Amino acid sequence: MKRFYIFLSIAFFMTLFTTSVQSQNVTIPDSIFKAYLIGNSNINTNGDSEIQITEAQAHSGTINVNSLGISDLTGIEVFTALNSLMCRSNQLTTLNVSNNTALTTLNCNLNQLTALDVSNNIALLGLSCNNNQLSALSISNNTALTSLDCGTNQLTALDVSNNTALTSLRCQFNQLTALDVSNNTALTTLICANNQLSTLNVSNNIALTSLWCQFNQLTALDVSNNTALTSLQCNSNQLSSLDIKNGNNLNITTFKSNNNPNLFCIQVDSTAYSLANWTNIDPASSFSTDCSTFSSTLNLPGILTDITIFPNPTTKNLTLQLIEYQLQELDVQICNSMGQVVFERTYENAQQVELELKGAPGIYFVRVRTDEGEGVLTVIKE
Repeated sequence: MKRFYIFLSIAFFMTLFTTSVQSQNVTIPDSIFKAYLIGNSNINTNGDSEIQITEAQAHSGTINVNSLGISDLTGIEVFTALNSLMCRSNQLTTLNVSNNTALTTLNCNLNQLTALDVSNNIALLGLSCNNNQLSALSISNNTALTSLDCGTNQLTALDVSNNTALTSLRCQFNQLTALDVSNNTALTTLICANNQLSTLNVSNNIALTSLWCQFNQLTALDVSNNTALTSLQCNSNQLSSLDIKNGNNLNITTFKSNNNPNLFCIQVDSTAYSLANWTNIDPASSFSTDCSTFSSTLNLPGILTDITIFPNPTTKNLTLQLIEYQLQELDVQICNSMGQVVFERTYENAQQVELELKGAPGIYFVRVRTDEGEGVLTVIKE
C-alpha cells in the first residue's frame, strides 16, 4: 500500500510539473505563424519546438511575417517589448496589439481588417494600414506619430488634430468629406486623392513639398503659402480658382490641373515659365500672374459709361456693348494669353460690336481704346 501511495504522489507531481511547463508556453493557434517564430533564433533562443512566455517577453526587435498566408496572430500579445511588427499581405481579419505598448512601427497593409485599435500604442512613429476594410480609425493618442498611411479603406472621417508630429499623411481612396490639417505644420507629404473633399486648407502647411488631392470635389485651392512645394496634382476636381503663385514655381517638377472644366485662370509666378513647363492643364485654362483682373465689365476713366462683353465664357461669338453712350471711334484689339494679336479693328459711331473669337480655347484679352481712355477685358473661350 505504501508503494501505491508513493506511485500516486509521483504521478501527481509529474502532472503538476507538465502542466506548469505547458502553461509557460505561448498559445499560437496559427501553424504558419508558429513555424515562423520557432524558426527565428532571435526569438526561439533555446531552440525547442515551443515559444516560451519568457522568450516572447524578452524579444524587443522585429517580427516580420509579411506575405506568409497567416490568418491569426494570436500570441502576439505576449510580445510586450516588441518594437516593430510587419504583417502585411496576409489574411488577417482581426489584430490585437493592445499589449504591444513598445511598438514604434506597425505595418498591417493588405489584409482584411475591419477594425484596428492602436490607442495603447502611444510610442508609434509609423503606422501603415492601407488596403483593409477599416470604417474608422482613432489616432488621437498617437501623438508621436510621424507617418500615417491609411489609404484604400472605408474611412468617412479622420481626425489628425493631435498628431502634430506628422510629416507624411496618406489617406487616399477613402470616403472623407472633410480633412483638417491646420495643426499639422510639419507635414511634407499630403496624399488625399480620391475622396469626397469639397474644401482643403493647406495655408498652415508651409513645409509641404508634395500635395496630391486629385479626384475630389474641390472648387478652390490656394497653395500660395506653400513655398516648399515641388509636386502638385489637383486634377479631376471642380476647381474654378487655383492660386500657385508662391515664389517657388521654378522648383515645381510635377503639376497637373487637367479635368477641371471650370478652371480658366491659374495664378502663377511666371506666365511664360508655366506655359513652357506645365502642360497637364485643360484647353480652356490659361496662366496669369494676376487672375483678379478677369472681368466682363470695364469702366473707362473719363467717360460716364461702361463697356460690357458677353457671353463670357463663349465658344465663338462675342458682343461688345457700350451702355448709355455711343462713341465716335472705338479701337478693339484681341490678344491670346501669349500676347499674340488675333484680332484688331477700329469702329466708327459704334454702340454695339459683334466679334468672332478665333483661335484655340483659353483666355483672351480684349483691349478697348477710345479718345476718352482705354482698358482690358478678359474673355474665356471654351
